[in-house]
Amino acid sequence: MDKYGFPYQGSKSKIAFDLLYNIPPADNFYDLFAGGCAITHAALLSNKWKNIIANDLQDTPSLFLKAIRGEFKNEKRWISREDFFRLKDTEPYVRWIWSFGNNGADYMFGKEIEQIKKEAHEYLFQNGYDYTPQTRVRLVKQFKEKAKMEGRFELERLQQLERLEQLQQLQQLERLEVFSKDYREVKIKPNSVVYCDIPYSQKENQKEEYYGVSFNKQEFYKWAKTRNFPVYFSSSFCDEFECVWQKEKQCNMNNKNSIGKKQIVEKLFWNGVGEHIKQTLF
Repeated sequence: MDKYGFPYQGSKSKIAFDLLYNIPPADNFYDLFAGGCAITHAALLSNKWKNIIANDLQDTPSLFLKAIRGEFKNEKRWISREDFFRLKDTEPYVRWIWSFGNNGADYMFGKEIEQIKKEAHEYLFQNGYDYTPQTRVRLVKQFKEKAKMEGRFELERLQQLERLEQLQQLQQLERLEVFSKDYREVKIKPNSVVYCDIPYSQKENQKEEYYGVSFNKQEFYKWAKTRNFPVYFSSSFCDEFECVWQKEKQCNMNNKNSIGKKQIVEKLFWNGVGEHIKQTLF
């Protein structure tokens, strides 16, 4: 499985298994920069940790929790450009599912295609769309024929909604806690291991930001070094901690100013506390 969590820029979904294989067992697993909750999701499916705690300043774990509870089962709304900018700061669903490349800031569709996307959205729901890829593909084909359209036409937003629908099958609520705090404010229980998917660039001196919030990498390093529990974190460059795993992967982050995809090296670092034990998830 390579689709954990919900769509999110910089998601670790495709390497979630590899990362968690390299993080030791404990009673509690903390995902302190949870993002789209890909790591949280994979950890919940595993038999490695009793309790899973997801935290993110952007309140994305609450969206993940709502999806598990089935709160998007009958979600049919069309969110216009105006709706998006009016609601994105108060509704995580609108901010992350209706934003361009799931960046939480820009509306999903350009002005020139918004109307045709709206018409297709309404057509599908009026003609039996059941939140499955098979029905979506069939109805999109019908809509294209009706609208006399040529070439590829996708409804990316519905694909993302299907991901949220699938999360209802994850019946692990009793093992999951969610927070929306600064990583330093989360109280870590005894017998725990912490994973941090910190903001990081592929260039050594490039400024790191976390969805518009400036992130101080040196302060994080100081925090990790002074913890008395194991801290693992993802980054591309770090001379101050031991690298315990690395893998080359294709970068799929959407960027309006970039062309094509590139290969990057994902690395996992450790603060040296405890024993580094590799263990399968299932």
